[in-house]
Amino acid sequence: MPSNTVVLRGERFTLGWSPETIYGTDPGTASYTNAFGVVQSATLPDPNIDILPVYAMGSNSIRNWYVAYKGRISLTGGIPDIFLLNGYPLYLAIGNVTTTGGNPYTHTITETVTLPTLAMHVTHLDSNGTARLMRRYLGGKVGRMSLEASEGDFLKCSLDDIQFIDFSHDQNGEPKYSSNVANISVTYPTTQPYLFSYGALTLNNTEFARLRSFRLEINNSLEARYYVTDNAIAQLPYEYREGKRELAMSCNIDISDATLYKELIRQGSYSSTFRGFSMSMVFTRGVNDTITITSPTTTPGAGGDAMGCLIRSAPHVISDASVVTVPITMLLRNIKIVVVDSISSYPGNSARHNAEFTTIMGLDKSVASVQA
Repeated sequence: MPSNTVVLRGERFTLGWSPETIYGTDPGTASYTNAFGVVQSATLPDPNIDILPVYAMGSNSIRNWYVAYKGRISLTGGIPDIFLLNGYPLYLAIGNVTTTGGNPYTHTITETVTLPTLAMHVTHLDSNGTARLMRRYLGGKVGRMSLEASEGDFLKCSLDDIQFIDFSHDQNGEPKYSSNVANISVTYPTTQPYLFSYGALTLNNTEFARLRSFRLEINNSLEARYYVTDNAIAQLPYEYREGKRELAMSCNIDISDATLYKELIRQGSYSSTFRGFSMSMVFTRGVNDTITITSPTTTPGAGGDAMGCLIRSAPHVISDASVVTVPITMLLRNIKIVVVDSISSYPGNSARHNAEFTTIMGLDKSVASVQA
């Protein structure tokens, strides 16, 4: 017979995040006030356990495994297709954010060696609105982030890969239970999302008005480290270290002349100097309300730590389409994002909140130094 049992509802959840002051340490219930934006789904970083079945020594096991052992635990998740209502999550995959000016305020996001860390809380509600399951994930670093939009759509951010070092929950009596896990109150922005139709792409000082879509990808190449530790569940990652930063952008442009083809065959050389070119994208939501993506952060020049963007491919094909569309792939060396809005302070403004801990034999990860 059908049952009217109360169940967990997919649309009834609370998801909030907070910068961390100390890597992997819960900042406290009152800190989880930040929303990523409009979130429709998320892959939460619940434990993924390496289980090793051993096929040996079992006289009665026939062809089945004899015994299984628990191996390493990973805490990896992601939040796709976030409708951005502000620039809050953008610095997480890049580094640092500083704010200047009066209203409007200018938030400048720049690259750092060590990424900021975040803590995340989720509460699942049932169909009666009762909180049934609460979880927290600590010591998170964004391994991969992408920004994308297409014609007629909104500007979206995807935190494609977030890796954490610890977790806790409200299920009393179970491993990793914490009495400090309580429901949170998230402050939801009331601003509108950024529309793709108000965006503009500039390559080497030439604006392309017929941009159809774009995708910017940031890969931090995070590497997990599992060390000897006194953690109750020792298989958890001890830390994540940043690897080589990789930046790539792809876009589709309807062309009207040979400008883009000229950029392709130049291969980043101008006046016999191989230096690349500059790229900028601006998304305008209103007066003094913009997101600007720039690469490189300085005027392109020849040699190391100076070159600009380079086009990898831009095929001008023949098709039966009414308008010729050129798909472009580009290599970016570095990046800067500037957000202008009416918000006086962004998460991570007052301090770097990416507390770098000292790893010295005999010291644990509670030894931290916050970089201002």
